Amino acid sequence: MAIQQTRAEVKPQIIPTNAGFRTFAAPPAALQQDIVPNELFYIRNHWTEVPEIDIDTYRLVVDGEVERPLTLSYQDILKLPRKRFQVTFECCGNSPVPDYWARSTRTSSVMEQIKGHGIMGNAEWAGISLADLLTSAGIKPSAVEVMFEGADHGPDETVGDPPEVTYERSLPLTKATNPDTLLAFEMNGEPLPPPHGFPLRLLVPGWYGMTSIKWLVGIHVLDHEFKGFYQTERYMTVNGPDADSYYTYLTKMKVKSIITTPVPGEVVPAGGYTLAGAAWSGEDDVVKIEISTDGGANWQPVDTIRPRSGYSWYRWEHHWQPPGPGRYTLMSRATNDKGEIQPMEFPNKWDGRGYGNNMVFPYEVEVV
Repeated sequence: MAIQQTRAEVKPQIIPTNAGFRTFAAPPAALQQDIVPNELFYIRNHWTEVPEIDIDTYRLVVDGEVERPLTLSYQDILKLPRKRFQVTFECCGNSPVPDYWARSTRTSSVMEQIKGHGIMGNAEWAGISLADLLTSAGIKPSAVEVMFEGADHGPDETVGDPPEVTYERSLPLTKATNPDTLLAFEMNGEPLPPPHGFPLRLLVPGWYGMTSIKWLVGIHVLDHEFKGFYQTERYMTVNGPDADSYYTYLTKMKVKSIITTPVPGEVVPAGGYTLAGAAWSGEDDVVKIEISTDGGANWQPVDTIRPRSGYSWYRWEHHWQPPGPGRYTLMSRATNDKGEIQPMEFPNKWDGRGYGNNMVFPYEVEVV
């Protein structure tokens, strides 16, 4: 009797990028899609445990410098007018500085996948406008900022000090009252998955992901500038010795582009190939995307740029006819409507953590 052999299908999975399993990158194949599926969307948490929230007893509190404090159930929130649009998220720690790769102890196979900038993604979100809720509560003239409180807490992930801290951050009133700043309860047509903030998360279009608080339980309107741990002790870069201030605190996403096709390790045929990728610039428009196939010596505009939807990334394509077999260094470079261009080198040499790194990255391919 002949034995028929079958080959199991290997499905893409999110890739752990730290020892504490707090961060998972989207696999390269997921970033080839316009909408990244929920199960492949990157995850960035500060603690290993995901808060378990009872939807029946869940309450969102809105208080502080407001005329009418609110306490809302999940069902109360679902009854309010909703908005739906795409938003591209990026962790501000995406794309570490180049010498990180030399220092890393991760396996080469994982390295090849995560260096494709996978701690980001694009999804369609639905929720209510935060501005509508703040209008219902009535913001007092004394208000300065709006602080957001998540249900997640614990010791700091890197040094364990302070021993107990809640994930909290604030927004200036101008961003908090922007009609497109949402309290989101739906992701790609489904209720928020627990790792992405179920039942409710803040959604701050155009800003780095750490501003969009997950497992939201409190909205506190303040009459002062918020100085909490995750507002002032994390998510900033160290400036040079001649700078006016020691730190730059990151908010808006910088102009950036990536190559998503081919995926790392894919062999490119010599007969011609369609390169593809994505570009974004937070709240600003991308007006030009260029490609280099010789390590940055020469640049040309890509063939096609698709318009973005809402606050999504721009998808681009470019037909490439390699001169012949061999190894090539591909690069992509984006420019926004403010004239800002991706830098060729890490923009802040004084900071070794890589926050907000939007430099042009080399992408090595083999043509056969």
